[in-house]
Amino acid sequence: MIFYCESRIFSGQERMYLIAACAMSYSEKSIIIINEANINAIDYCKSNGNFSEIITVKDFDPKFSSLFIWFRWKRIYSFLRLLIDKQSEYKTLCVSQGRIESGNIGVIAAKLLRQKVISYIPMVHSHSQMEQKSTSTIIKDLLCAPLYKLPDSFITISDAVARDLTKKSTANVLVVENFIDKKNFKQFDNIPPSFNAKDIFKILLPGRLLNKQKGQLDFIEAIKYLINDNFQGIVCYIVGDGPDKSIISERINQYKLNGIIHLLGNRNDLVSIMDGCDLVVLPSKFEGVPLVLLEAAMLRKQIIASDIVGFNDYLYDGCLFEPSNPVSLANKIKEFLNSDVNDTKYKATLNNVLTRDENRFKNDFIAALKKLS
Repeated sequence: MIFYCESRIFSGQERMYLIAACAMSYSEKSIIIINEANINAIDYCKSNGNFSEIITVKDFDPKFSSLFIWFRWKRIYSFLRLLIDKQSEYKTLCVSQGRIESGNIGVIAAKLLRQKVISYIPMVHSHSQMEQKSTSTIIKDLLCAPLYKLPDSFITISDAVARDLTKKSTANVLVVENFIDKKNFKQFDNIPPSFNAKDIFKILLPGRLLNKQKGQLDFIEAIKYLINDNFQGIVCYIVGDGPDKSIISERINQYKLNGIIHLLGNRNDLVSIMDGCDLVVLPSKFEGVPLVLLEAAMLRKQIIASDIVGFNDYLYDGCLFEPSNPVSLANKIKEFLNSDVNDTKYKATLNNVLTRDENRFKNDFIAALKKLS
């Protein structure tokens, strides 16, 4: 089997995909084609896989991929030549698609060669839903629609996402739920501001700094509402890095919230920070099942999240707020600020995911790949 991951980052979705790919490389002869810029992912494959080959491809700007994919024929042709060289041994391509716009250089090349394509995709999204509806978002959705028709089958991470996929494609869909690594607590890189203050309510927003998906600017607006409403004694930590770091930092400065909201960057001690916080906030506009949700649940933390697929299958209504609505988010934070209840309750679907381990995930993924090949 050929695995293809064009992502520049090595985050939750890419990690799950590569854990599965490495496991499959011990089950049958496999190669992986991977972005040369993703050094951490390449190192992971070398250390954990048994691939016949690890082939790197040149990096490229993934912006506007739903449109530009139809003009990347030089790259598609290059990928096609690579597949032709390998087609005597490999008949199936499994591609990592963090979103439907990604991975399509490999998908189109494989389809031109009439090879079977399996997509590993964690979410289905609509630009018109996650952004203010406009001519631009309508065009983006129209461009994305045919991309869902290309794979022969999908592996996804929850029944809710599977249902959404069946609305976009007639291809077979199998579900392999994620697992959570029972991480050991790591010594703090450095103690975040006010972290040891017992009379401060600590709020954590973890995730990549990509506002159009993760909703950090909505969170900042919500905190501004709370401060203007004379709520005091809170501190907020935004953990992560990404392309919108400067925009998020500028908004914090603009609202003079520097002493309340702290950008901590990527942290190896995220679980330790999370364990010391009172509330975990996930204001995403679209998601699969983010690993930070599972990590927070593993620690039995209070969690509030946007009322979207990826969250509402796992959290009760009382823990959900309207997506892209800072006032709704602020009001939900108020409920927890004013509450003395420390009991945490999650739906059975979330508790079931928490029982999964890496071996079960690997075995389920390998079984799905073999069934779809």
